[in-house]
Amino acid sequence: MEPKATCVCAGDHEHHICYLHSKGLVEEVEKLTDNPTVTCAICLVNANSPDNVCSPTTLGGGFKYSDMQGSKKIICESVTEAIPENDKKHT
Repeated sequence: MEPKATCVCAGDHEHHICYLHSKGLVEEVEKLTDNPTVTCAICLVNANSPDNVCSPTTLGGGFKYSDMQGSKKIICESVTEAIPENDKKHT
């Protein structure tokens, strides 16, 4: 069995907004974006904590999660590697 590919970003990718969004966990993401302090340099979503994004940077220039929550778009290309094949059909 081939090892599971994971995100190249630092931290626990399964708790990042892009990963949770790709799984359709809107309520969880809303809780992580309701009082933003950082912006992800990759997907530009604003987040409450640097631990919630792949590449945290200074808050500003990003957008609220509510602006993109209805989108099924993968917002971090590394997410597609972390999602098991049988789950990709839902993205």
